[in-house]
Amino acid sequence: MMKRRVNRLLAGATAIVMMALTACSGGGQTPASQAAAGSTQAAAADSQAEAPADQKEEPAAGEPKYGGQLRVTLNNDPASMDPLLEDSEPGQIPAAHIFETALCNNIAGEICPQVCTFEEKDNQVILKVREGVTFHDGSPCEIADVEASANRWLNNVKMARTYVGDLMESMKVEGDSLVFTFKDPAPLATTMMSGWDRGLYVMPKELCEKYPDSKIADADLIGTGPYKFVEHLADRYIKMEKYQDYKPLESDETGMAETRHGYVDTLYFYSAPDINARISGVQTDEYDIAFGVPDNMRATLEADPNLDIEIKDLSIYCGLVFNYEKGQCADVNLRNAILACLDMDSLMLAAQGSADLYYLNPTVVSTKSKWFCEESLGKYNAPDIEKAKDYLSKSSYDGSPLVFITTKDNAYMYKTALALADMVKPAGITIDIQVYDNATLKDYRMDPDKFDMFSSGLSEKVDPTQIAFFEDGWAGFYKSEKKDELMAKMNAESDFNKRYEYWEEMCKVLYEDLPIITFGERRVVEVKRKTVHNTFDTVQKFYWNIWVD
Repeated sequence: MMKRRVNRLLAGATAIVMMALTACSGGGQTPASQAAAGSTQAAAADSQAEAPADQKEEPAAGEPKYGGQLRVTLNNDPASMDPLLEDSEPGQIPAAHIFETALCNNIAGEICPQVCTFEEKDNQVILKVREGVTFHDGSPCEIADVEASANRWLNNVKMARTYVGDLMESMKVEGDSLVFTFKDPAPLATTMMSGWDRGLYVMPKELCEKYPDSKIADADLIGTGPYKFVEHLADRYIKMEKYQDYKPLESDETGMAETRHGYVDTLYFYSAPDINARISGVQTDEYDIAFGVPDNMRATLEADPNLDIEIKDLSIYCGLVFNYEKGQCADVNLRNAILACLDMDSLMLAAQGSADLYYLNPTVVSTKSKWFCEESLGKYNAPDIEKAKDYLSKSSYDGSPLVFITTKDNAYMYKTALALADMVKPAGITIDIQVYDNATLKDYRMDPDKFDMFSSGLSEKVDPTQIAFFEDGWAGFYKSEKKDELMAKMNAESDFNKRYEYWEEMCKVLYEDLPIITFGERRVVEVKRKTVHNTFDTVQKFYWNIWVD
C-alpha cells in the first residue's frame, strides 16, 4: 500500500502524544475523550485483551452483535474499486465500504455530514473534516486531502464539473476549511458532493496525485470507511476487514446517514454472475445474502427453514437506451414506432416472472418518490401496431436488422430484449439481438458504431438531474437543447415546487425526444440466511450495519 508522507505521520503521532498528556492532566475532559486520547499501541493492546462492553457481553435475542463474517454476492467481478471511475454496482458497492463521501444523504434525500461537516451561506459551501477521522494507514484525514479529492472529483466526473466546477468562482483552503465559492446560487452542489454514485469521495492527497485520472490499483485502496481492503482474487472474491480505528458519525439519521457500526469483522464480496448459482449458494451456506431470486425459485426458498425471503424496492428501471447519435435509431419516428409496439405489462412479466415484482412506471424515478411524474404524452404502455406502422412509414428505416446489445449477466435485460424483438415484428421491424458479458456491453455502448439500442437498468438518484443519460457523452449520446435548458433551470433553482414544474416539462421532453424507453420499475427478491440481521432499506446496497448470529 502507499505510504503517506512521513511528516504527516509524525504530525499524527505528535497529536496523539499531546492528547495523552492533556488526558493525564485532567483538563476537564469527559471520560470518553480521555479514553480516546490514549496511544494507538495502548488502544490496540486493550482491544485485543478485552473487547468493549457492547461487544463482549452476549446481546439479547434480536439485538446487534459484533464479530463474525458476512459473505455477500456481486453480479460480476469489478474492474476496479475506484469510486469515481466505476459507474456500476460491482465496483461501487465494495468501494463505498472502503471510501466515504464528504457528505451523504438520509432516506429522504436530505444532505448530512459524513467525513466532513458542512455549512452553506452566501453562495458558499464550507467543508471541515470531522474530528478524529483517519485513513486506513493510520494517518489523519486533513483538509488538504479533501481539497485534493475535490480536484480529482471535478476533473473526472462530468456532473461534478457541470453542477459544481463550472459554477465555481474559487475553491481554496482557509484554515481548517475547504471553501467553495460560487458565482451564483448552486443549489445542487452539496447534492452532487453527497452522491453514492461518483460523489465527492475522500482519499489521501498522495493517492489523488498518483492516480489523477486513472483507476486506483487494489494495493492502494486507502480510505476512511468502516472496512479496509485486504485482498482481491479476480473472479472469486474481495476480502475486507473491519477498520478498528474507524470513527463513525454518531447519528439518529436514516439510510446512508445513520451511524456506520461495522458489526462483522470480515466482509467478503463474491463474484457470482450466474443467478442460479448465486441463489443456490445461499441455500448451501456458501453465501449469506443474494439478490434477484427468480420467481420460479421463490416457493422452494420460502419453504427452507434456514432462509428468509423479502421483496425490496431498490428503484431499478428496466428499459433500453437508443443510439441517439448514429444509425437508424437516430430517427425519432423509428424510436416512436418501437415504443408504439410495446406492451409494458408483458415486458415486465418477462423480466420479473410475477406481477408482484414490478410497478408500471413511465419514468426513471420511483413511484414512491417525491419526483414521480406520470407524464408520457399518452405514449407509455399504449401498444398500437397500426400507429407503429404509421410512424415507421415516416421514418428512414430500411428494413435491415437493428442491433440490440444486451447481456445474460442481468437476466431481466436478456429476457426483455427477446420479448421486445417479438413485439416489434408485426410492425415490420427486425431486431438482431447480440449478447455479451456485462463488461463488454459497457464498452460497446460507448461506441456509436456498435449498436442501435442497448439494455439498461438505470437506478434511482437523490435528484433526477443526476440520472446518467442526462450527462453529455454518456452511453446513447443524448443531446437536446430543451434538455440542456431545463437541466440548467433545475440546477439554478432551490425551490422544490418550481424544480418539480421543470421536471414535469423534462418528462414531456423525454417522450418527445425519446432517447430511452422505460419498461417499468423492478422489485427485487432478497434471500438471506436466518443468521443475518438488519439488511438495508435503501436503493444503495451497504453491509456495515448487518450483524450475524
